[in-house]
Amino acid sequence: MAGERNQSGSLIQDSFTSGTVDMNTRFYAQAPTRIDLAGGWTDLIPFAMETDGFVLNAAIDLYASATLTPQTGKVVSFQSADAQQQFCLQSAPSETVNGLSLPEAIILTVRQRNGYSLALDSRAPKGGGLGGSGAIGVVLVSLLHTFAGKELKSHQIVDIANQIERETGIPCGKQDHYASVFGGLNFLRCHGESVVVTRLNLNSEAVQRLQESLLLVYTGESHFSGEILQNVVDAYKSGNRRTREALSALRRIAQEMKAALCQADLSCFGYLLSENWRYQKQLHPSVTSKRVEHLFEIAERNGSIGGKACGAGGGGCLVFYCPQDRQNSVTETLLAVGARSIRFSFDFKGLLVQSYEGGTLSF
Repeated sequence: MAGERNQSGSLIQDSFTSGTVDMNTRFYAQAPTRIDLAGGWTDLIPFAMETDGFVLNAAIDLYASATLTPQTGKVVSFQSADAQQQFCLQSAPSETVNGLSLPEAIILTVRQRNGYSLALDSRAPKGGGLGGSGAIGVVLVSLLHTFAGKELKSHQIVDIANQIERETGIPCGKQDHYASVFGGLNFLRCHGESVVVTRLNLNSEAVQRLQESLLLVYTGESHFSGEILQNVVDAYKSGNRRTREALSALRRIAQEMKAALCQADLSCFGYLLSENWRYQKQLHPSVTSKRVEHLFEIAERNGSIGGKACGAGGGGCLVFYCPQDRQNSVTETLLAVGARSIRFSFDFKGLLVQSYEGGTLSF
């Protein structure tokens, strides 16, 4: 699939060579983050090069959003409310983006002749394992192309955002980006660079029951996903038997969870959530921590049926499946040891890009 990557690179280079900018127009983009319910890791290269990866995730309304305001000249100014980051750049080519922050890498890669100011915000906790980087990538790539008058297809947005994120040094798959673009509950089949997305069309009652049964909790500790991801990739490349067995099990669990949700079997869903966590921990010791294990013990002791760490693990957010009559007990005991409950709803809109005149672009 090298041709797809080259095509994405061509889109980056060709989109910003000309165009007239209306200085009175502002642009806004918003995209959801996600909870990875099962199969996470199996979408990553090199895993998905050897066999199909299967991932089940749900987009949620902890949005990444950005506003772009045109400026005279060629200077680009950026500020991020959540990360307290800001910088000012000349619109000049960069030799490499490895080691840069993702916003800076995108701004330097997806460049154009016109200057602008860009304000970014994200409601997801930093390092929370909710696909925040993927959502930021989708927002910034779509926003900058829209500013240049270039409309991209969904897979092009994903490919460009994913390509740049990987070039910064993070070995990421595409599940986060697709959740941000499409929204909803999705089952992804991943093979190499190719991803086929299937929306789970559950009835409204099943969706409501599922949402009301999930508790999202922030441990209070950010995780360093890049380091954890690299640990697992290294273990896989070295032929570690336990890591390879775990990946095979995670693929199976994602398929079984899809079937359980389509049958509205939430008891089976809760069991599979815990089974996924058991094999997720088998990938590498850095996937969990003493703090995370302590929170799981508390949740299970107070009525949680199943749960797992979000994203790479090692901290960040945890998601629990819990009957409604036990939720208060679980929440209160977790709060007592410093965890934080996060309210959320499923998002079914996906990526939204619009100008301040009110015109909306759909992808």
